[in-house]
Amino acid sequence: MRAKAPRVRPRRLSHVLVFTSDIDRAIDFYSTIVGLRLSDRSDRVAFMHAIHGSDHHILAFAQSDGPGLHHCSWDMRGIDDIGLGAMQMAGKGYTRGWGLGRHVLGSNYFHYVQDPWGSYAEYSCDIDFVPAAQRWQAGHHAPEDSFYLWGPEPPADFAVNREV
Repeated sequence: MRAKAPRVRPRRLSHVLVFTSDIDRAIDFYSTIVGLRLSDRSDRVAFMHAIHGSDHHILAFAQSDGPGLHHCSWDMRGIDDIGLGAMQMAGKGYTRGWGLGRHVLGSNYFHYVQDPWGSYAEYSCDIDFVPAAQRWQAGHHAPEDSFYLWGPEPPADFAVNREV
């Protein structure tokens, strides 16, 4: 029953997407200095994973005029927990966002809720995993093939960097 729906909480922080004015420079730093590997990219976004075996991306970059935080993604047990989490947020007044849908790169299910300062909290599950022994073949994808597979249209200001 809906009245008895359990309260859900994220299991862990899955990834962070930050804005940058230079995606190539960010990729270079995080690969040569930190040791991450490029998973996939498009014209305005790039995703990186860790060498020890990790989700498709633990750090992502989006093109902008300057630095900023776009979202923190929280790993949930499954798609039902994403829905329940979105309902909990809506019950607290946080109704602006985007989802439910499924991304292409990483192929995770998602629901974004805008937080009080204009960034997003993403509830996510079922993201691709890159094992430590696997050399992931990074691709450069067309923008229309890199954002989402299905779901509602994102808000017009979804990719706006509110910190610039």
